[in-house]
Amino acid sequence: MPLDFKRATDLFMGTDKELALALGMEPGELIMYRKAPGRVSSELLGKLGKVLVERGKGMMRVGEMLQEIARE
Repeated sequence: MPLDFKRATDLFMGTDKELALALGMEPGELIMYRKAPGRVSSELLGKLGKVLVERGKGMMRVGEMLQEIARE
């Protein structure tokens, strides 16, 4: 199964409202693009990629902090 906008947005692990805010759009637009991922521009895909990378970095740091606490 190829990675598209819908599958990538499913990985966000937040609310539609949070993701829409991060992407600079209304939640209704996000829902529309999830239903028709072929209509998403390359610019929007790039934005989503950036949001997911930043979210991933944040989650990685939180995980590292939890591991540090567990070792204490």
